[in-house]
Amino acid sequence: MMLVLSIICLLLAVVCLLLIVRLRQNRRQIAQAMVVLENIGEGNLDRKIVVDENSDIAALCFRLNEIVSEIKQQLSRLRVSENEYRKLITSLSHDVRTPLASLIGYLEAITDGLVTEAEQQEYLRAAQAKAFELETYIDTLFEWVKLESGERHYHFEATDISELLREIISEWIPRMEQQFSFDIQIPEKELSCMIDTAAFRRIIDNLLENCLKHSRGNRVTIRLFEQDQQVRLEISDNGRGISEQHLPRIFDRLYKGDEARGSKGNGLGLAIIQELVTAHHGEINVCSKLGEGTKFYVTLPK
Repeated sequence: MMLVLSIICLLLAVVCLLLIVRLRQNRRQIAQAMVVLENIGEGNLDRKIVVDENSDIAALCFRLNEIVSEIKQQLSRLRVSENEYRKLITSLSHDVRTPLASLIGYLEAITDGLVTEAEQQEYLRAAQAKAFELETYIDTLFEWVKLESGERHYHFEATDISELLREIISEWIPRMEQQFSFDIQIPEKELSCMIDTAAFRRIIDNLLENCLKHSRGNRVTIRLFEQDQQVRLEISDNGRGISEQHLPRIFDRLYKGDEARGSKGNGLGLAIIQELVTAHHGEINVCSKLGEGTKFYVTLPK
């Protein structure tokens, strides 16, 4: 009996010793973790809590490291967004100011009697063109804000895309016919797709606006046809084209490569198109060569 009691006392002493050692280790690791957390609280998100994986607080520390990493990623995204917003505001203020100043100038010249009656119609047409530019910038900005805020709601319904495309193009021809000749290939038969009509119109408007601003060619080809249970739309020009280095980023928001499509514009039009096409479970792609022109093609499920 005495031997048994002695063994029990020895075991209890060993257990107590182990607990004391473990407690001291945990206290040391907790103290180290607190120092790291204080550094993180001061904004140093590169610090990590390092503990033995067998430690009692290992799971907690690993999770804290994950949370800090997630916070760091979120802050990185926010900084990118802030930079994008600043770039957007700078771009829009310039893009709006230029046509607005021209519009005011044309109208003041007419109202102040600085032009002859024969010149008035020419000045009015120029003022109207600048008004169209302003309208485009404002519409693009509103569309982007709706997409960013998640307030862009879609109403999909079966639509004859052939007829709708003819209607949209007929509205654009007066704006583009002085610069371009057209090759329009739209089937007479009905091509039905589940689309949001307003979103589809925005896709076509932005593609044609892109042509008008940046192509510097003199011919636009528009084709609509069926392909593998899909509807394919192609809009191509014979303009200056886009260099290969810019093609991978052509749909990036606020991206404006000088050769890609020139310095005009706010870099939102093509990004908006991609968002809207994706919402239709479709795809948009581009192929281009410098000096040979550019082709955008959109595929939508039937």
